[in-house]
Amino acid sequence: MTMKAFVTGGTGFIGSHLVERLINQGYHVTVLVRETSNLRWLNHLLMAKSPRVQLVTGDLHDLGTLLQHLQNTNLVFHLAGLTRAPDAATYNRVNTQGTKDLIEACLQANANLDRFIYCSSLAAIGPSPDETPVTENTTPQPLTDYGNSKFNGELIISKYTDRLPITIIRPPAVYGPRETDIFLYFKLVNKGVIPILGDENKLLSLVYVKDLVAGLAAAAVSDLAVGETYFLTDGEVHSWIEIASTIAHALKKRPLKLRVPLFLLDFISIFTETAAKITHQASTLNRQKMRDLKQQFWICDSSKAQQQIGYRPAYPLERGIQETILWYMENGWL
Repeated sequence: MTMKAFVTGGTGFIGSHLVERLINQGYHVTVLVRETSNLRWLNHLLMAKSPRVQLVTGDLHDLGTLLQHLQNTNLVFHLAGLTRAPDAATYNRVNTQGTKDLIEACLQANANLDRFIYCSSLAAIGPSPDETPVTENTTPQPLTDYGNSKFNGELIISKYTDRLPITIIRPPAVYGPRETDIFLYFKLVNKGVIPILGDENKLLSLVYVKDLVAGLAAAAVSDLAVGETYFLTDGEVHSWIEIASTIAHALKKRPLKLRVPLFLLDFISIFTETAAKITHQASTLNRQKMRDLKQQFWICDSSKAQQQIGYRPAYPLERGIQETILWYMENGWL
């Protein structure tokens, strides 16, 4: 019998990699897409006319569409969400209320769901106060509207654990082919510059996208994962200068360090935020993003996932960076 998976956010960076993995594992995958969704990362599957992938137009608030396509579904992977928004209300409408609407639809359509996987974020917990990585037992202290909206999504679905088999995954920064935000850092290093924002030895956790989707897939079929929460990382803690040096080595560059005063970025963030309000668009660099960038320790521990669900990251930093750069070059991004 063919297993069926329903994926939200499947046209995005992480979601498209997950769709590919699920198809390769033999699942029939239904992807919820909006009318405005960019299908570029799924086009190769559509052109191949894969019988294992189906696109359904709708959104997280479209109960009729959700009920129709969640019936007889085995797995639901909820990856859809906003990482940029003009205000807290918009974040909450999509990331929090959207999560509630989806899980309510799951209850109405399919009481026998095998697993509901919610992709949250390290931002829902916040940074560590010191060099000790946060764990699943750390008290959440999100810093931003985005982080609050993801944590509120966690709070909502935690109320359904007695009725649905739920697992929460919290990735840190995710990189790899198709990623566009961290890509800007690759681009600067390729141009011969390593921007230093404050302390170059600030620490962060990373996960390569293929490791993340492998962890999502593993959590979805592990009985031990029911009702649990996991961080997924590459198993290491990295400094910004280590990451920059690894990128530079892979690109065969000898870039110069450029120290950027934080007060200058504060000024720029206020300017771009004001411009965004005028144009009614979300700003990439705003004051909340600056709050994130100023933190010293965006680090978390994935030991629990390794112990309980057999999560084994296959991409240490050097391998992940090399594969990412190769993809960027092959696709004309670098």
